[in-house]
Amino acid sequence: MSAASCFRNQNPGTVTVVLGAYDLRRRERRSRQTFSISSMSENGYDPQQNLNDLVLLQLDREANITSSVAILALPLQNATVEAGTRCQVAGWGTRRSGGRLSRFPRFVNVTVTPEDQCRPNNVCTGVLARRGGICNVSAPRGGRRGLER
Repeated sequence: MSAASCFRNQNPGTVTVVLGAYDLRRRERRSRQTFSISSMSENGYDPQQNLNDLVLLQLDREANITSSVAILALPLQNATVEAGTRCQVAGWGTRRSGGRLSRFPRFVNVTVTPEDQCRPNNVCTGVLARRGGICNVSAPRGGRRGLER
């Protein structure tokens, strides 16, 4: 699972998916697994409104579960994520559009915001303690559905 916006100007056939890595500049041969994408499933990503920014990636082969690669438990399909639910977002993304990828993964704890502070059919989160802006994460098939915990 990734953000659809990461693939906006990319040919999925040229993307390498990396699992088990920590430092993107080191080889980490024992823990790193690399894959190609065999298919992508998105849910109507709208880059103008930044809606449905979610894509499911099917890897070209099965990943090996190791101490560095695990299965992430997600809420059941159509499960509601209540306001106040704490979530963690992680990745090697950029700090700004067009910027360099982070060398190490970054983590941020966020809290699901009340529905009246969110666009319809989105799960919205904010870094409430820092008074950060609200990051909109669209829900599949409408409604405030669970995406990640």
